[in-house]
Amino acid sequence: MNRFSAAFLLATVLAPGARAQDARAPGQARYDSATVAWDEGRYPDALAGLERLLTSPDADRFREPAALLTGELYRTTEIAPDGARLRWSADGRFASYASDAGRTLHVVAVEGGAARPVARFAGAALAFAPDGRRAAYLVIDETAGLRAARARADSLLRAAAGGAYGQQLQTVARLEQEASRVVVRSLPSGPERTVALGSGLAPRALAFTADGAGLVVVAAPPGEPGRSNLYLVPLAGGAARALTEGPGAKGNVLIAAGGRHLVYSAGPSTVVVLDLATGALRDFAGETPALSADGSTLAFARRSLTENSVSVVALGDTAGAVVVKLTDRPLATPALSPDGNRVAFAMMPREDWEVYVVGRDGTGETRLTREIQHDRSPRWLSDGRVLAMKGEPRHTRAVVYDAAGGAARRLHHNNTVRTVAPEYEWAPSPDGTRVLIVADRDGDTISPERGVYLADLTATVSTNDVLARVRASAAAEADLRARGRTTFAPVDAAVRAATASVSVERIYGYERALFGFDSKHITKPGNALAIAYLADQVRAMGYEPEMQWFEPRPGVRTANVVATLRGTTDPDLVYVISSHFDSVADGPGADDNTSGTAALLEAARVLAHRPQAATIRFAWFTGEEAGLLGSREFVRRAVAAGDKLVGALNNDMVGWANDARLDNTIRYSNDGIRDVQHAAAFLYSSMVTYDARYYKSTDAHAYYEVYGDIVGGIGSYPILGNPHYHQAHDVLETINHQLVAEVSKTTVASIMLLASSPSRPAGLALAGRPGGGVDVSWTPAAEAGVRAYAVTYGPAADPHRHALTVTTPRATLPDAGEGTVVSVRAVGAGGVPSWDAARATVGGR
Repeated sequence: MNRFSAAFLLATVLAPGARAQDARAPGQARYDSATVAWDEGRYPDALAGLERLLTSPDADRFREPAALLTGELYRTTEIAPDGARLRWSADGRFASYASDAGRTLHVVAVEGGAARPVARFAGAALAFAPDGRRAAYLVIDETAGLRAARARADSLLRAAAGGAYGQQLQTVARLEQEASRVVVRSLPSGPERTVALGSGLAPRALAFTADGAGLVVVAAPPGEPGRSNLYLVPLAGGAARALTEGPGAKGNVLIAAGGRHLVYSAGPSTVVVLDLATGALRDFAGETPALSADGSTLAFARRSLTENSVSVVALGDTAGAVVVKLTDRPLATPALSPDGNRVAFAMMPREDWEVYVVGRDGTGETRLTREIQHDRSPRWLSDGRVLAMKGEPRHTRAVVYDAAGGAARRLHHNNTVRTVAPEYEWAPSPDGTRVLIVADRDGDTISPERGVYLADLTATVSTNDVLARVRASAAAEADLRARGRTTFAPVDAAVRAATASVSVERIYGYERALFGFDSKHITKPGNALAIAYLADQVRAMGYEPEMQWFEPRPGVRTANVVATLRGTTDPDLVYVISSHFDSVADGPGADDNTSGTAALLEAARVLAHRPQAATIRFAWFTGEEAGLLGSREFVRRAVAAGDKLVGALNNDMVGWANDARLDNTIRYSNDGIRDVQHAAAFLYSSMVTYDARYYKSTDAHAYYEVYGDIVGGIGSYPILGNPHYHQAHDVLETINHQLVAEVSKTTVASIMLLASSPSRPAGLALAGRPGGGVDVSWTPAAEAGVRAYAVTYGPAADPHRHALTVTTPRATLPDAGEGTVVSVRAVGAGGVPSWDAARATVGGR
């Protein structure tokens, strides 16, 4: 989802000298109006204005800003549905990626903005030869021990056993190295041969020498997995020769253009330059080494508690390192321009990372970024352009900057209004004209697959492309809003009255009290203080708090606080709204998660005397930051009690605003809940909502593990990157209290709709009929008021083409063939349908 404001777009797309003149142009007022509507979340108005502009004589002039506002500017092509570990050949003709958890390698030929598959084979750690005609990689010969170790890791991952899983991954990595051999393959799809290393070496990483005649192999000596050295292996034959010796791990091998110098890291804080011609070594205290593309210059960072620096080294002489930046502020990830004359680096002037550029002599420092989110990991596309990443490390977007501090253009990888697309990996081509990106372009962060995309920086989308995007987005938004209004119509008056009583003043009072307890981690005194406070608050609202005490660790006693609003007609059906109230040990957690805790308190107050058909449970979880402890304890008790949970909303980190826009992300597993929450936001709040299929590593995961696809909720990730996340400066003054109130309104509206509507039907089954067609059956609805069911079916492109209503939990669809999508909703009192449909596909699995 686009997070750049209209002001940003106008400032970066239109040159300063042109803006005054353009302000008088006929299309400027129309564009300004559209961007203001977009920033306010009035998407139908914004898209209608953009459509008028893009069909006017001014269309071509506003093509670029309209493209950036609504999605991608550069032409982007999906080259694989799943991949990671991106690589380019030095000539830019080939690229590679890995799939199947890194065990299968793919090589593609890249021509302009397209990629053509040329080879697929088992292996890992691919390196291209300098001429692009060969590739070296590691082949792992499977053993029984390795298969057992992987199975154990998979089991620990499913059990969310973080520490044990990490240790097991180390075991798997060691066994893989011991079972690896080096293979060189001719490209695009020619013969391959195994390269003998000898001496029982266990290879870890590979790099071709600059002349392509040999390989530099990082390998562990026999029986010493904690140590590694560099070995030169001639491809014409002959024994491997050790280039380094001694204890410790070496790695991060870089070979400078020209081939004389090799750079590597020795341990976490030493950078070494090896002269391959003379064997001479130069050691520097530092980390994260980077070379210029012309092979002339090395840069690295050095960090300590009191002093941090970026230094450059001229590889062609014996002079020492030159410090080009010295500061007491945190520094990271230096990168050299292709000609070696400038260094880009990340520095934290306050709480967030920003990107800077400085000359190799330490002069001419320029700040490229000024954004409250983190800007980090710069890399050069050319001597004039820098690619950098914006956002929290798990959910980042790439931006291209003019190195002189000018225009910024985003590589967006999403062309829809609502759904966000986190990015995870970037690899610019050697000439900087294309970028490979790994991203969840569809917003699905749950699927293990992540698409690989090729952005062509030499080609932009056309005016017709942007117009088609705008029209498709307008149609999708109109459909979402129409369905939302219809869904809430039966309960609109009651919901409007409830949400109107949400008080930002009360919310601030909750936040201030909770913040006063400082850290609320399960090991800190603030945890017990927060438990007592929450119990007192819900008791004052008229609930009898349930204290779910347990001991997650020896000597640590903590509790969830739960309040129940019993249902009027279907009390055995339970909906849950939850937020964790604990924080990390070293921070007060104003956003993570006092904000969600306060929003939930206000929702409980507003609903205290507004019972719904089904039961609503308000749950304040402990121990989320210690491993989802409270949510799993809640679910364990619910299962033991036989509770029938049919829907859950979990809010986590909802109070930080990146700018003037009041926005947050719906994090969901269930599509129906997602659409209910969008509608709740635009009908009853001032909040703008995006969405991402996202629940892992949050308390929502505990619900999903046992009850399946019943999850929704609101949180700032993945679209926002709060720089205060898990830091001591996650303090109350960084919270937008009005935004927390809008989250509370949206939550109240959502749960009122869910708890007053039939839940999704269960047990949907399809059976083919001998003469054609399909018999459909499902479990009778659990709600007391259900007397009918709405059935729709049709092809995937038009799944609601046919519709019928039945009064029993079965139907016959005589014209439903292979691939037909069947959906069933229960219809409750007053004609209110289920908030989500049960779905199945004829012939599907």
